[in-house]
Amino acid sequence: MKENHPKKKYHFSIYSKPFLIVLVAVAIILVNGTWGVLQKEIESKKNVAQVEQEFQQLTKRKELLKGQVQKLNTEEGIEESLRKKFQISKEGEKVLVVVDRAPTSTQVQNTNFFQRIWSGVSGVFKKK
Repeated sequence: MKENHPKKKYHFSIYSKPFLIVLVAVAIILVNGTWGVLQKEIESKKNVAQVEQEFQQLTKRKELLKGQVQKLNTEEGIEESLRKKFQISKEGEKVLVVVDRAPTSTQVQNTNFFQRIWSGVSGVFKKK
């Protein structure tokens, strides 16, 4: 009779508790590995977007610098750069220097709340 049902032997070993525990453990390990790969993929997509944006900014900066270099290769560009950096003027030109006014005594002094109250109260009793 045992010869007629050889599959039954495997049936009990597949559904045994130790085999199912091992199977669940393997499934957890595989899911954990897959989750890690998914997280790395999401992070790398963010990094790619950031690098592409930085690349575009650097490309714009490169073009700007090329334009500035071409401008400095001309006589007018050199003259303009010297005038801005060193405040140089040509012969016969006049230079106008604007100077800020000196601070006046009417500016609010840096006092705290109690000092302002005391000065207000004591100002009432001062003789004029």
